[in-house]
Amino acid sequence: MNLRLSIILFIFAVILFLVTVQSGIAQQQVADSIRSYQLKETVVTATRSSIEKERIPQQIDIISQRDIKQTSFIDAIDLVKKNSSVSVLQYPGLLGGVSIRGFRPQFSGINQRTLLLIDGRPAGTVNLATIDPGSIERIEVLKGPASALYGAQAMGGVVNVITRKSTDKIHSSLLADYGSYSSLRIGGQTGGNLTEKLDFDLSFQSFSRNDDYKTGKDNWLRNALHGGTAIKYYIKQPATEINDSRGDGIRRDYTQLSYYSGSLRAGYQLTSNWRLDVRGERFLARGIESPSDIEYGNTQPSTKDIGRANGEVSLAGTMGIHQLSLKGYTAQETSDNYTLENNGVKIPPYRSYQSQSSWKGIQVKDVLKLGIHQLTLGIDYTSVSIQTHSYSNDTTETRPYSPNYALRSTAIYAQGQFFFLSNRLTVTPGLRFDRITFDVKTTPLLTTYTPGKETNPFLSPSLGAQYQIIEPLKVHATIGRAFVTPDAYQVAGFSQSGSNKSVAITQGNPDLTNENSITWDAGIRFVKPAIGLTADITYFSTVVQDRITSRTTRYTTPEFTTSGDTVKSRTTYVNANKGEIRGLEAEVAYDFGALKEYAYSLRVFANATSISYAKEITVATDGTTTRKDIYNVASLTMNYGIEYNNLKGASLRLSGRYVGHRKDTDYNDLLYPEIQYPVFMVIDMAASYTYAHQHTISLLVNNLTDENYYEKRGYNMPGRNFTLRYSFTF
Repeated sequence: MNLRLSIILFIFAVILFLVTVQSGIAQQQVADSIRSYQLKETVVTATRSSIEKERIPQQIDIISQRDIKQTSFIDAIDLVKKNSSVSVLQYPGLLGGVSIRGFRPQFSGINQRTLLLIDGRPAGTVNLATIDPGSIERIEVLKGPASALYGAQAMGGVVNVITRKSTDKIHSSLLADYGSYSSLRIGGQTGGNLTEKLDFDLSFQSFSRNDDYKTGKDNWLRNALHGGTAIKYYIKQPATEINDSRGDGIRRDYTQLSYYSGSLRAGYQLTSNWRLDVRGERFLARGIESPSDIEYGNTQPSTKDIGRANGEVSLAGTMGIHQLSLKGYTAQETSDNYTLENNGVKIPPYRSYQSQSSWKGIQVKDVLKLGIHQLTLGIDYTSVSIQTHSYSNDTTETRPYSPNYALRSTAIYAQGQFFFLSNRLTVTPGLRFDRITFDVKTTPLLTTYTPGKETNPFLSPSLGAQYQIIEPLKVHATIGRAFVTPDAYQVAGFSQSGSNKSVAITQGNPDLTNENSITWDAGIRFVKPAIGLTADITYFSTVVQDRITSRTTRYTTPEFTTSGDTVKSRTTYVNANKGEIRGLEAEVAYDFGALKEYAYSLRVFANATSISYAKEITVATDGTTTRKDIYNVASLTMNYGIEYNNLKGASLRLSGRYVGHRKDTDYNDLLYPEIQYPVFMVIDMAASYTYAHQHTISLLVNNLTDENYYEKRGYNMPGRNFTLRYSFTF
């Protein structure tokens, strides 16, 4: 048994011991005296209907308002990675993606394996960093396949951002914070009822980092974990260990950024049973600096502008046993990249790349209340289109890397939630049928492919069950099918890189088919807030068919381009024979405040994902089989911490994040070896005090031990930094 599996099983064994001890103590406590601080049930909506988290078999992490306030963050990526055991691919300049259950993180294209939603509908972006942080009420991270509910992209799971919906008396808050690297954040929010029938929410936030950040240099945890060495694996020569301490304590040029975000929602109670909501959100960032890979110093920096706007209108109400809703949404996102230097020589900045994405869709849903049971029926229509442009200077447009394309989907689905045996057994069957049209369009200057449309159907079934053995102890299991379509670059893209008359070519494959998977999981769950304890351990296994991966051919005999350059390698995309992912998830939280009837809260918590096996299995044309690790997925990801709240205004939180070994390709080496990243661990601290229920002073310390670490090699993250925050609530 490997070390990470042993750690998780040991944690769960300790939990079971605590259950036995604490159960005896709990019998002596008076249930009615327990404070609502810990006993409030958590209602989730990632299953497309509102239900208590403890009543469903799926695994869902909840990132609450309390977590958000006690987390040091720049954007929503930080909120997710520091509070849920997911894998992350993140760059310094507001760019990154997350993955769930062993799938590779992605941050571009519309064909993701982790679906990003806002209030249950497509977020209108694939870059989690552009979500307005000021409007977030909570984040639900649904682990496991969700194509039976949401269609394509939900192979690994779903990140559902729930926005604020205030009713009753108007409450408002303002905040301002200042921190390391001359960072400044200003924000505010307000919401509630303007009249008996009209309610609203308004939020705004601006953030700027006005100085370049420094990487860590003390590296207490790196030294303790022996995490200073990466390993390169070559095909025809021995593996090589390399010192990975480069960049310790340096000033990272081109890491300044700023953004503005805001949202407005208005809701009107039409009748006692029907209401109308309209919501809009805007994100704007200009001149975001992006550093070079640290390997190249400052020779390849760039800047970018990001603009995103989205809106939705929803009508919801009840008619007898029907809870009906109709939602329409639209979103646009534009990203412009600017080149600043050429081979280390500064040049007048020019726009070198532009992408424009648009989303629009309609969701119709009916939740039927059938006694204690419910059945959710729905129709989804989604249309997404992408356009890209490349430029060699201010006036000359060149061949883009990827063709313009659109993806349109019409789907019907059904999801049941049935309760049997006096509510001890929950069964959740689901089924969705998608009809997807993939439209690769004619693109100026790109002639290496044939435009056209292709329509294909896909059926996604799922089944979940949970059984309560005794009051706090439940067993649960799910199985589901999921899929993702290939993107336009994989189908018809073209790129060429290299110099000195020697180039590497990447070209799409028009014969790609949908990647699809079947995942099952099973686990045991213990939930009893009255004694302060919750715990869960879940095993999952995924088999992926027709997995889309890249295949590179290196030439031993010369091949030439039409311009006479020598082609040293050619990469294309193929449906690998299959992929296999297996792992274990565990979470535990215990509140010592239960011993004192919650006169205070002293909570320890941990959640972890251990990937025991994650391989792409490719069958070559000659029948040979190649197994390759799935890249950028950590062998073990763990979030843990301890937090104290005296319930009188003072709170303190110390939290950590451990990331195990990951694999990737080292493109800085001409042989493109596979590289294994070292492990790292980062610790954060947050302390706050609230005076007179209105004034709150907070100190947040990020990367307490000053580690030099990275989510993507070559793009090292900030070292130890501080933020001092003041907020006023009224």
